[in-house]
Amino acid sequence: MKPYEIVGELKRFDRRNVAFARSHSEADHPARRAKRPTAEELIASGKEGFGRADFALQAGSRVVDGSLRGQLGQVQTPPEGAAPWQPGDAAELTARVKQAAELFGAADVGVTRVNPLWVYAAGEGEGESPVLTAGLLTAVVMTIEMDYDLIATSPGVGASAATGMGYSQMAATAVSMASMLVSLGFSALPSGNDTALSVPLAIDAGLGEGGRNGNLIARRHGPRVRLCKVFTDAPLATDEPIDLGVRATCGGCEKCADACPVGAIARGEPTAAGPTPSNNPGPVKWYANPDKCLAFWAVNGTNCSNCIRSCPFNRPPG
Repeated sequence: MKPYEIVGELKRFDRRNVAFARSHSEADHPARRAKRPTAEELIASGKEGFGRADFALQAGSRVVDGSLRGQLGQVQTPPEGAAPWQPGDAAELTARVKQAAELFGAADVGVTRVNPLWVYAAGEGEGESPVLTAGLLTAVVMTIEMDYDLIATSPGVGASAATGMGYSQMAATAVSMASMLVSLGFSALPSGNDTALSVPLAIDAGLGEGGRNGNLIARRHGPRVRLCKVFTDAPLATDEPIDLGVRATCGGCEKCADACPVGAIARGEPTAAGPTPSNNPGPVKWYANPDKCLAFWAVNGTNCSNCIRSCPFNRPPG
């Protein structure tokens, strides 16, 4: 199955164009121009979903992420001279890795060979990605489920707590998986949003398809997931892309676009280019406008998950 169509020459994405990076580096970025209310101001306003308990929940959700994030994007190697574990075959090793992924907190897991186009291009003055230079050309890609009831409170702070807990679980799961692979005698690089593009890797690993809202529509939990991955030189068996009917469904549905408070979700047919430098042209898909999105986050005082909350693929657990 061909999981996506590419028009023209697709270049590796410069990570300096990531929406969050641009919102900090560009003085005229809409998110920097917007007036961001403080947590104290929002609490004092009495606005539903922005109370002190909501902000406390959000703070607690990011603790593990804060303590482990420094390990993401860093190559881990086994002790010098350590011989890699020799399983019966690649299928046995892969089965153990996937079993461990679920133990470590993944909702779903797939394996793919790394398409170099999905690895971030080196920024000016930076070296090439260790994924490519160290030969870590297999990716274990994992989805992390976010809490359904809290996502339903978007754009309130409760949904931000679900996102924060997702980030904490991403870090814990990726670091745990990397540690296991190193213990087996292989090199590994745990990754959250760093190092490479998560959505196309997840598509290649058979975890879902790209949706109108710009997110992965995962085979389990729809868009209500976060993504992490571990790059490794372990000889794992790979998975194939899948067809969930997402393109056809999203083509006739614009609920996420209706739910977006600032019109950041594309309507109509998919295109081969997006409206900002944070969109990498080439793949035919629906390109969201992250500048509008982050500007709303600033005004809102916290992030927004309306495009996840409103998606028909976002079903309750069970």
